[in-house]
Amino acid sequence: MSRWHPRVPLGDGSHDLYIRQDAYHGQFAADVSPAKAALSAVTQRPVRDAALAEGSGAPAWRTIPSWFVLAGADKNIPIAGQRLMAERAGSRHTVEVDTASHSVAVSHPDVVSDLIDKAATTK
Repeated sequence: MSRWHPRVPLGDGSHDLYIRQDAYHGQFAADVSPAKAALSAVTQRPVRDAALAEGSGAPAWRTIPSWFVLAGADKNIPIAGQRLMAERAGSRHTVEVDTASHSVAVSHPDVVSDLIDKAATTK
């Protein structure tokens, strides 16, 4: 069974995609409490299918300094892909949280905020 709900058609011919609420905890927020994951599941914002296929233009990471928190247990972006993105962007500092899900900012806010502080004070 797919983790995605059926596509919700939009007037322009594209579709909104949602993660099934019963799959959300395991797919996106496995290291978050069931209550927080359930709240996230019912309040999630959809992604348009067009956004998953269209070009994004010039990548900002080529001109804007980058810092990364890598989520080692992310089921959406494999850790090798995260590492590749951080390396390609020339990450100034990378922190890896081995047990973090895609919801690393929720499950490890201290790690994320510490890195934001570091980025904000780096010249």
